[in-house]
Amino acid sequence: MLLSISNKAEVQREIRLNRILFWLGVACLLSSMLVLFVSAGLPSLASLVFLIGYPALIIGLLLSKRGAYTNRRHGVGGYKIAPESDMLAEELSSLPARYHLYNWIKLDDLSVDHLLMTPQGAMIILARAQQGDIKAGHDRYRRKIGLTGWFSTLGEPGVGNPSLELANQVKKLRAWFEKKGYEIPVDGVVVFTNPRTKILTAEEMSFPVCHLHELKTAVRGWETELNMTTGEQQEVEDQIINALPAESAEEARTLIQMPGFKRDAYLKAQRAASGKDKEKEVAPKAPEKPKKEEAPKPKLTPEERERLRLERIKAAQEKGRQPANPYQPLDPGKKMGINGKVREERPAVIEKKLPKRRVEPLRRPTPGAFGDYSGNEKKQ
Repeated sequence: MLLSISNKAEVQREIRLNRILFWLGVACLLSSMLVLFVSAGLPSLASLVFLIGYPALIIGLLLSKRGAYTNRRHGVGGYKIAPESDMLAEELSSLPARYHLYNWIKLDDLSVDHLLMTPQGAMIILARAQQGDIKAGHDRYRRKIGLTGWFSTLGEPGVGNPSLELANQVKKLRAWFEKKGYEIPVDGVVVFTNPRTKILTAEEMSFPVCHLHELKTAVRGWETELNMTTGEQQEVEDQIINALPAESAEEARTLIQMPGFKRDAYLKAQRAASGKDKEKEVAPKAPEKPKKEEAPKPKLTPEERERLRLERIKAAQEKGRQPANPYQPLDPGKKMGINGKVREERPAVIEKKLPKRRVEPLRRPTPGAFGDYSGNEKKQ
């Protein structure tokens, strides 16, 4: 299982900020509705519709949609989707144990949402959750979403230019590593995590552009001349861990030092305890109905059993059939049917059908043998 470490303090800060923005937007929407309702009954206050009503409506829509979009990335607010960090960790779970994913980290003045540390270097994963059809070419992005999708995503941030943003982050991260005394390769990849998003084209791009299910292929295809040892990689990652809060840094050091099998067991137990395990809970079984106790059958005496046997044989003889006895051979020429009746065995007559006559297609005469074969005779 891939080791995924998140800056929990930064996540909680963003969740609180987004919650404030969301409810502030809802308050603006309610105030706009109130102004529109009051001004409808008082014509003298009609000017308030343009001064307060419409501006509050626009601001409230933008704030509420922006807060809902960011909360959706963190998997909070009643959305039945996994957080963005968990989706990336699940997609990269089959990578080797030395691949470590750091989420929502801050390195001095640089904020990186997802940083994947590998023996070959560092890779920044820039995730986008917008939906629509994406056309990328020459480091420019265009999104086609349609009228219905435009209304549903009104107020959410646009795609922007992820390649330009990623290039700035890669440049700053290289400078940060050089400041710490390390010169390692740094690259990036743009990932669209929304399942409704389709990447139509991606040509002449500075960084790879892929969907979530293609991320593992993009990471495996990244090759550099560097191949750090375990000690060297741990030394580099210590610089990143030191930039985390104390609680997250202590947890990261503990997890990195654990063997792979112990770490997997610990992470599975932690996910199960927090209720984020993906395994479906088994529904409790309904209580079984108590079985009715059947009355014990009365025991028969040997005389009664013999009398019953004779009665069954007599009844079978009256119906014109012999008692079923697998050990008693039948008379020659007799056989027993499914219903237990014994009848004469009749030989099966198989009628032989005449073979079908083979009909060959009519051959045309050779041209010239009997004149014109098309029906027109030659005139002499």
